[in-house]
Amino acid sequence: MLRGNVSFASEDIAVAAQDTQKERKRRRALGIYYTPPEAAKALARWVIQRPDDSVLEPSFGGCAMLAAAIGVYQSLGNHDPSEQLYGYDVDPAAFLHLAQMGIDNDKEHFKKQDFLKSAPNGVSVSAVLANPPFVSYHRLNKKQRELNALIKKRYLPTLPGRASLWAYFLLHSLAFLRSGGRMAYVLPNAIGFADYAKPLLQFLCTKFAEVELVHVSQRLFIQVGADERTSLLFLSGYRPDGMEELTSLRVRDVKSVEEIFEAKTNIRGTADVGMHEVRLRASEELANLCGDVLTDLGSVATVKIGEVVGNIPFFVKPLAEWAELGIEKKYLVPLLTRAGQVSGLSLQGNDGEDKRPSIPYLLCPPNKRTTKAVRSYLSQYLPSDVEKNKTFARRPVWYVCSYDASADAFVGSMSHDYPKIIENDLGVSCSNAFYKVKILRGTTLATYLPMLSLTTPLRLSAEILGRVRGSGGIKLEPSDVRKLCIPRTLPTLPAEQLNELKNQVNAMVESGNIAGAGQLVDEVLFVRPGLIGRDTMASLQDMRRRLTDHRLNKRQIEG
Repeated sequence: MLRGNVSFASEDIAVAAQDTQKERKRRRALGIYYTPPEAAKALARWVIQRPDDSVLEPSFGGCAMLAAAIGVYQSLGNHDPSEQLYGYDVDPAAFLHLAQMGIDNDKEHFKKQDFLKSAPNGVSVSAVLANPPFVSYHRLNKKQRELNALIKKRYLPTLPGRASLWAYFLLHSLAFLRSGGRMAYVLPNAIGFADYAKPLLQFLCTKFAEVELVHVSQRLFIQVGADERTSLLFLSGYRPDGMEELTSLRVRDVKSVEEIFEAKTNIRGTADVGMHEVRLRASEELANLCGDVLTDLGSVATVKIGEVVGNIPFFVKPLAEWAELGIEKKYLVPLLTRAGQVSGLSLQGNDGEDKRPSIPYLLCPPNKRTTKAVRSYLSQYLPSDVEKNKTFARRPVWYVCSYDASADAFVGSMSHDYPKIIENDLGVSCSNAFYKVKILRGTTLATYLPMLSLTTPLRLSAEILGRVRGSGGIKLEPSDVRKLCIPRTLPTLPAEQLNELKNQVNAMVESGNIAGAGQLVDEVLFVRPGLIGRDTMASLQDMRRRLTDHRLNKRQIEG
């Protein structure tokens, strides 16, 4: 039974431990992001249909989901639902929250155990309400990967091996769910685009009568410093032996959790065709153009991560600051660290002006015989801090960073309006906030590359491939950059005409006229040569605009 007089208002679901920086780091290490009350309530209202429903929370953490479930039970007339609730968690703090809520665990329905190691042992619930750990494949340890391999073999052998931890929580939940049951999951936005998400969703469509995926623009976990957007997955009508016919996946896009349960959600520009459908149609259009018209950047260039400095604020500063420290310029090399340091398409302006003064400089001293000023500065780094830094540990000399200035261009790993490519016409290097692009053959492409980043096919492919972050920016991995679409052939323009085009586009970019610059390069590189028809290009441009506007929250809600 529930012990004591417990109020389940949002202020009573606060975490017990003080939310210090140390506590945040601990949560991130475990992939813990406590569910905001409004999201928990929305999911609980949907998943609990009857006062006698039973609910499993496979990672109950801060108990927000359980508190919301109790609130729903009480609204249905059930004021003592303890025996209908089940849960697992490895975090000791989770059981403190459980006790503070007054939930009776005398029958040990809540276990301090890794859910993925658990067995139903006769438990068969009518609903699963979950916010599983957000832990990527790269952060999983060896034991976790071995356990995931067993779950994959048991439930979905075709699941790609690099799936994140939450995917295995979702699969294992099926073992606890009775026929006809429902599940509601809070998931990272990766459910909509990751390589492993497609077979997972297809599998769920063979097991549930209804499968709905709702992408939420609102950042639900911003209070714990996580800027990743989330998606909500609603599954109902579970059939353990499989559906007779494949269920169609429904995908919706909303700004906030509240929109999900409104009677009318009329979003201008997406009322008839959701963003998921736009993305699919765009993928098909680009696929049809690949081969004859388009190719991927990786077929003509290598893409590698920039210099891993280890501590940017310590090793990278403007020239003036180094001068104040007495560090001579001969020990410094320019290092591009932010796209904002370059206003146009290249490090050199239209008038040939060297833009390097706006770029900070990396301390790059020799291994031996450094000056007194350099030694004095390096001595400020405590030996204990040097030992803790994994980047320093991999270097023969901890303070000597690699520096390769041979790249033809740079492209940022994170972008907002478009994935800007910067021509390396002055021979510098970049930090790992960028990727280095090096052309495999030919020299003309290097000049075109910055302009190609403004073209609709490349920007559209970035919208499809990129991972949307909370700020609205898209994160591109090196493998994504290699897949960006560029024209298979480039127009043969006289040098004078090419320079004129480049200067014109550069001036438009520097003035902020990105849309105009994009229209111009689309016309010159694709439409005039007859590679893409004007109507087709207009359709591609429309899809690109819609995806970008949606990502940047430029949608408008109609009354």
